[in-house]
Amino acid sequence: AITPVATVASGVLTGRANMGEKGQSAKGSGDGGRGKAASQQQQQQQGVGPLLVCAALCGVSLGVGTYFWNRLKRTSPRFSRLSSKTNWTFVMTKTHVDLLRKYKAKCAVSADQLNRITEDFIAQMQSGLGEDGGMLKMLPSYVEKMPTGREQGEFLAIDLGGTNVRVVKVLLQGGKVKDVVAHEDAIPPAMMRGTTKELFDFIAKMVQTFIATHAKAEAGAQNGAGESGQPIPIGFTFSYPMKQTGIRRGELICWTKGFDIKDTLGKDLVELLEASLEEQGVNGKVFAILNDTVGTLAASKFCDQDTQLGVILGTGSNAAYIEGASRISKLKEKEAAGAGGEGKRKMIINIEWGNYNSSHLPYLDEDRAIDAQSLNAGVQHYEKMISGMYLGEMVRRICLRASKEINLFGGTQRKFLETAWSFPTSLVSKIDGCAGTGDLDQVEKLLAGTLKIDPSSVSESDARFVAELCALIGKRSAALAAAGVVAIYKYLVQSGQVDPKQRFVVAVDGGLFEHYPNYPERMAETFATLLGEESAKRIELVHSPDGSGIGSAVIAAAQAMV
Repeated sequence: AITPVATVASGVLTGRANMGEKGQSAKGSGDGGRGKAASQQQQQQQGVGPLLVCAALCGVSLGVGTYFWNRLKRTSPRFSRLSSKTNWTFVMTKTHVDLLRKYKAKCAVSADQLNRITEDFIAQMQSGLGEDGGMLKMLPSYVEKMPTGREQGEFLAIDLGGTNVRVVKVLLQGGKVKDVVAHEDAIPPAMMRGTTKELFDFIAKMVQTFIATHAKAEAGAQNGAGESGQPIPIGFTFSYPMKQTGIRRGELICWTKGFDIKDTLGKDLVELLEASLEEQGVNGKVFAILNDTVGTLAASKFCDQDTQLGVILGTGSNAAYIEGASRISKLKEKEAAGAGGEGKRKMIINIEWGNYNSSHLPYLDEDRAIDAQSLNAGVQHYEKMISGMYLGEMVRRICLRASKEINLFGGTQRKFLETAWSFPTSLVSKIDGCAGTGDLDQVEKLLAGTLKIDPSSVSESDARFVAELCALIGKRSAALAAAGVVAIYKYLVQSGQVDPKQRFVVAVDGGLFEHYPNYPERMAETFATLLGEESAKRIELVHSPDGSGIGSAVIAAAQAMV
């Protein structure tokens, strides 16, 4: 503002000096009439001078006032709220900007870093195929009969993967899933710590009631049940750590998710289920036991034969893919020897990629703190950086630090932010969606409504800081998930199992992929970074819902047709 004021003042003084010179010249060279006219003109010109000075002073005052008003808005939460909250060009306070830049620098994953992650991931895959005990478990699922799309009929799936049990009837017809009927019941808390027989009898009674309620459950077209007396083909989804030694054989390694039934360890899970079904008068046979990631791949494979990979991106995260059986060198020789001939036999591998870890991952102090205070400290690092269970907690911890260091929310919400898991991932998702539209007013409403934060304590600078922080954590999750997909794709191409020119369909299930704004698009951006625009187009992400239900039934159908 100084330069314009100096220019105006200089012009005023110059003008007055020139006016004085012209007045003297006119008075000395003219007669009385002309002198009088010149005198009047001089008086008029001299009267303009004070007006120009006044205008200049007003301009200076306006400029200085505007400067301090803008400064006040940027530093005071109270006054920043008076600005339009739909204007995303608002400049945050310097303290907010500096802290956000630090996190951007730490979370950013360069192309070189992404390539190092994929290379290391491939090395860990190969190690896990060779021997047990590696970082990536690379568990054989013993699912070798892949769905072809020609399976037909009605099949049952039993899904035990949380604190509920689901029974699902799936109708396959004409290469499509024509109908799905499901029923779900909560497991009584006392039963989760009771006996194995109580749990499996509870499941069997559910199946018996389901069949009676939803008419006759018939098996596949070539394996009819019911009137023909053939057992109903059942797929059993058991999403707890288990050691499999065959497609129908699996033993519990340990309970998770609140279960603590002591006498289940070391027992064959399929035998337990079939024994309880028989006691309840259910003529059923378990054709396959599997986890939900394997089911996600199978459900998509039934509809699209180009499906090579299944991924879970929800509360947890995992991946499974189709591998040549001859490359699974840790399998015993008799298990690896197949009827289809060397090199032709394939098997779905459950990677358990959540346990991946690497020095190339973009760790934050908050990542380490979350891991240290988790129930499974020291493991599942990759899952904790990607999955929906942890994204909200990550944002909460950073906001708590911001509350202490830059007075986020005026420092008034520190006590609330100190409560672990108080910032849900669903809120991160909604706020990240607002970051794409620039609607700061909606960000404020979400913070106030979900976290019960006083709206008057949320400045415009605070709202934008939180919005950009949520976007940052969401982008990191998508980029790391995409790096895992690319690593598996590169491994299959390099080993000659996938043609680099063919479609590579990735079946994905989970709320993070389905509901988080722009998650698939962000993954696609990382594909392009790692593979180039043209090659990245060959990787197709498709939503494959209910792998634990539909996928389990599809695998049972494929096995029943053998």
